[in-house]
Amino acid sequence: MTPKQTDRTDASKLNRRRLLQGIAATGAVTTAAGCLGDDDDADDEPVDDGDDDPDPGVDDTGDDDPGMVDDDDDDEPTDTTGIVEGGRLEFAIERPNIDDYDQAESSLADDSMVFGVVYDGLQASNPAGEYFNWMAEEYEVTDAQEVSFPDDYTDYMGEYEIVDASGDFPAFDLEWPNILLPGAYHPEDMAAYGEGELAEGDTFRILTREEAADAVEDGVYGVKAEGRLHEGIEFHNGDSCTAGDIVGSYDRLAGSANEGQQFDSFIHAEAPNGDDGLEFALYGPEPDAIAEVSLPPFQIYPEVHHDIQPGDLEPRDGGEVPIGTGPYEIAEFDAGSQLLLRRTDNYWLENVGLENKEWWDGDDDFPEAPVIDEINIRFVPEEGTRTASLLAGEVDLSYQLGAGDRTAFDEDPDYDVVAAISTGFKFMQFPMNSEEGDLQHEGVRKAVANLIPRNTIVEIVAEGWAAPALAPIPEPAAGLGTNMSYEEFEQADFANPADPDIEAAEQYIEESPVEPPVPFIIRTNADDGERQDKMQLAVDELNASGLFEASLETPADIGDWTGDLYAPDSTDNYAADNAVAVIGLASGFDPDGYNRAINHPDNHNICCNFFHPSGTFDWIDDYDATRFGTEVAEDPQLRRDRFDDVWPQIADDVGNTLVDYSLETAVAGPALNGYAAYPDRRGFLSYSLYAPYDDVVAWIDRD
Repeated sequence: MTPKQTDRTDASKLNRRRLLQGIAATGAVTTAAGCLGDDDDADDEPVDDGDDDPDPGVDDTGDDDPGMVDDDDDDEPTDTTGIVEGGRLEFAIERPNIDDYDQAESSLADDSMVFGVVYDGLQASNPAGEYFNWMAEEYEVTDAQEVSFPDDYTDYMGEYEIVDASGDFPAFDLEWPNILLPGAYHPEDMAAYGEGELAEGDTFRILTREEAADAVEDGVYGVKAEGRLHEGIEFHNGDSCTAGDIVGSYDRLAGSANEGQQFDSFIHAEAPNGDDGLEFALYGPEPDAIAEVSLPPFQIYPEVHHDIQPGDLEPRDGGEVPIGTGPYEIAEFDAGSQLLLRRTDNYWLENVGLENKEWWDGDDDFPEAPVIDEINIRFVPEEGTRTASLLAGEVDLSYQLGAGDRTAFDEDPDYDVVAAISTGFKFMQFPMNSEEGDLQHEGVRKAVANLIPRNTIVEIVAEGWAAPALAPIPEPAAGLGTNMSYEEFEQADFANPADPDIEAAEQYIEESPVEPPVPFIIRTNADDGERQDKMQLAVDELNASGLFEASLETPADIGDWTGDLYAPDSTDNYAADNAVAVIGLASGFDPDGYNRAINHPDNHNICCNFFHPSGTFDWIDDYDATRFGTEVAEDPQLRRDRFDDVWPQIADDVGNTLVDYSLETAVAGPALNGYAAYPDRRGFLSYSLYAPYDDVVAWIDRD
């Protein structure tokens, strides 16, 4: 079939808000992602890759599921009678290369998207935030205890010599894969260090992975989850996947770029029946409302890779090729030009059988593996080239296209534009924790937040392929985040205005000690033209108010720029310049991830809290209480109550203000059939090509 040529220049600007209608909040429980992904506007910053972090969840509310949002409004089960097996999917991604083949070290959503079909996990999720046992035949939280971290672990802490006392926290020389668990400092020693009483060469009590194992052995832990793998699961190299591989996989995350995300909620794993057994037990430091989905390792590696340190699983540098249990294995690779994935011939689900999954109630003839033989990853960073390649039939699938191109493809019957309300969001972060500049004053920050033209940004630049960020979390994550309907949530007193509220901004400036016009700089990355267009609208609005003298700066491409933001002096530098940083992130289906990533001191100078160290906010304990504790872990209603108490506190400080929530979209060409939407780019292959729990299967038909 020859694709119909469509005029991309005169494409009408459809209002995609119709895609947002009728989406109910879900009760999903997921890990705190933070930076592992990016929004629909090419936000490829180093991220908490969920990201790559996992985004697991369960429906605790009984609310309607949001499901997929697509341009056909077709939620019927897939008709398997017309499926064509075989073929090669040509997939153009918007990167010039894979950033890192080693997923322990990678922090880009695009990498996770590709390798999501190489590595399978214990669980899998659908767009509604429901989670299903996948490689796990059985898996559940079996115990929770009122244990406080780190206070209840002080008896197990070891004494280690301080090797660097120049930072806010001491540094130690630990032998990999033993690491200091996040925040596991002895409170007395931490107080002494803060007073300058401990220096380099002194000893300091901390809890590392080794001591955590001793604590767990004595029954000191916050939460325990137990499970069993399906028998007969094999890695691509033919090795059996056992409980020992689950336990050993955590070593690969130690010392990695994703270390903080994995070990923030995990302290120990064990194989009670031995490494060759199938039973496993996972432990967290505190009773945690999202433990079931935050405890599993981000990837499960074969034993032959357990001793490879993060970053060294890199075939382009002579290292080994990644090996997983997913449906596809790496067949060919050439840096910067090609990565070919081929369907493995020993996929475990074909051996286990769908009929042996407790959630399966579909047709007997539904495929027990993806039906596409090969996925050819094509590196096409130029947006126009991706669009042209789709039109020419050279590629079957792509994403990160301009709003006008998406609208035009959506109007073309030969193409499918699938869209789902995204977990991605764009935010503006204020350097408020400084004595420098005007942004230390709450009124100035509130004035800026009230002048952002969120509706205009969505309608003009995004052409409706986004939603104004009025509420502090997007709709797919709201099921456990509020007792209100999402419409009520967006209209709450603490919500952001959709259109500039000049009267409110003027009042906030009048109440502050500064005189208008206030100098103000918005900084964003140099490699995202659409985001720059959005921020230019904000600059224009701020200047039109007469309250600010605003300008837009683009310091560098995102990878280089975020390094400057992580620098210890970035807060003071940005504060002195009256400057803010605007980037995009993706979280998951749980309300915790959004504010934890950008506000919580645990993520300061990790991802992506650049300006807010410990002591910046006085509501952190209240926020932690929405996730940690046996009561909130067992009672979703209590969790909603606590979130509703903390949202006004977060809004009052305005350490960050959200700009927009994206629609996660992909364009499928005429030969690709059955391709489904997913709200997180990381699922564009692992879910959208094959998800039997949602009757999803995609195939290539070039006739």
